[in-house]
Amino acid sequence: MLVAESEKCVFKYDRRLFDIEKQLNILRYLNPVNARKEKEKFLRAYAGGETYNPVFEYESCGPEVGDFCRDLKKIREKLERCKGSVFAPFYIIKINYLLRFHDLLIHRDSPDFGNELSAFYGLPSGSLLLEAQKNLERLKNEQVEKNLSPGDIRGVFEKELKRLGLEWEVRPADGGGVKMAVNAACSEIHIDFSSHFSKAGIKGYLCHEIGTHVFRAENGKFQPLMLFRSGFPGYMETEEGLAAYNEAKNGLLVPENLKKYSARVVAAAICNEASFSEIVDELTGYFSPEEAFTFALRIKRGLHDTSLPGGYTKDCVYLSGFRKVSAFLQKQPSEQEALKVLYCGKIGLQHFELARDLLAEGFLKPPRYLPEANPSFSNFR
Repeated sequence: MLVAESEKCVFKYDRRLFDIEKQLNILRYLNPVNARKEKEKFLRAYAGGETYNPVFEYESCGPEVGDFCRDLKKIREKLERCKGSVFAPFYIIKINYLLRFHDLLIHRDSPDFGNELSAFYGLPSGSLLLEAQKNLERLKNEQVEKNLSPGDIRGVFEKELKRLGLEWEVRPADGGGVKMAVNAACSEIHIDFSSHFSKAGIKGYLCHEIGTHVFRAENGKFQPLMLFRSGFPGYMETEEGLAAYNEAKNGLLVPENLKKYSARVVAAAICNEASFSEIVDELTGYFSPEEAFTFALRIKRGLHDTSLPGGYTKDCVYLSGFRKVSAFLQKQPSEQEALKVLYCGKIGLQHFELARDLLAEGFLKPPRYLPEANPSFSNFR
């Protein structure tokens, strides 16, 4: 398969699509700008035995977003004419996703927005929900002192990035109930420096964020198409599943994290019937009110009025991905060889055979960064 020859039309728009996706950064319109203020109001009301559902505010989509969407539609028309292209269909799916998400955002004030958002991402399966509920019942949090300062946390990540020769920046997170996140397009790791971390927890985050998200993005950077850096459509379940798998393989998937992934599934499962406060009530049997608030925030982000049904149910991918990646790798003749394929960039399990063939043909470059076996994090004391 002479992929490079058949993809001339795709190469023409690859970089432009990456730049549009980078500038759109759709999560910025999902994360409430007043989350901390509403958290304080909620916890005060909760402590007083009162019911309160936060009212969130968001950054508005500026006129440039409409311009980007018009560009995306024009590029989609061009890509639809790319006959025989292997990659054009993936770009078209990504464009359709971005356009649909924009349509949802401009109707955010509709009472149906939450239900449309959950329909867009889907609800957890019955078997996944059952596993999540069992995890919440059986797992007990270990009492670990979380006494690392923001300076400690930043220093640990910056030293690890330097050790690996990675030119990434560490920046403060901007809310949305996220302790840590990776922005692959900008080569940034975002950390909520107001959160508390333990030494054991930080090792898990290093394995999760750098050993998975950063490594796959960095490997994708050296591939012929930016698609391998920004991510194939539907790659996220595999991405988060690999991250959890790497934690587990190195003995770093602590009960706290597995409970966290499970709580996100439970919150997603009930969000179409439950308000923000009802989700918190459901989870306070297993978590503190403050922790339960964070889970409810993650599922109800995007909504102004969080008493309304629906939510951002994408968080199910952590536990579902962990199950699928674990099962997939257990079936492979060589886990290491399979990881070389999965680490060529941000692909999903559904793209494994394509990526394997492209690696064999020399179209893709072998990954420079692979998860380390038993990482020592020697810079961390």
